[in-house]
Order: sequence, then C-alpha cells, then structure tokens
Amino acid sequence: MIDALGIAGSALLAQSTNLNVIANNVANATTPGYTAQQAMFVPMNPGVAVGAIVDTGESVDLTNEMVNLITAKAAYEAALNVVSATQQMTNRLLAA
Repeated sequence: MIDALGIAGSALLAQSTNLNVIANNVANATTPGYTAQQAMFVPMNPGVAVGAIVDTGESVDLTNEMVNLITAKAAYEAALNVVSATQQMTNRLLAA
C-alpha cells in the first residue's frame, strides 16, 4: 500500500504542476508574443514527475488546452481515488 500512495502522490504533484501550466497558457492566450508551454512527464520508479516545462513555440490553442485540462483533471481524480481507497483499506486493517 505504501507504493500505491507514493505513486498516487507523485501523480497528484505532477498533475498539479500540469494544471498550473494549462492555466497559465489559458490566461496568456491573448498576450502578444506568448507561446504555449507544456509539462513534460518523466516516469519514476515508482511514480511520475514533471521533468521540465517546455515552450512549444506555438500560439495557444484554447481547444487543445481544454482537452489537456479534461485529461489532467481525470488523471488527478484517478490518483485521488487511489489515495482514498488506500486510506479505506488501511482503516479496515487497523480496525480488524
């Protein structure tokens, strides 16, 4: 269960960073000269991290950013569900 929490925790941190990048892109979509940024995920053992935030060199595509937002939200919720399930299992083990 410790590995599950570590993996889920790293995913929560990575997706939180990703959400910040997406929000920054949306906020600056009309800023002259601004180009979209993207969080680059790096697999860890165990888990995942954001290795770098790179400039794409392209203007912000709001449709693409909304797709990224939906994907990041789903990944964040999945990791949160793992944390919740792990907590429930731990509580059941301790109650036994």
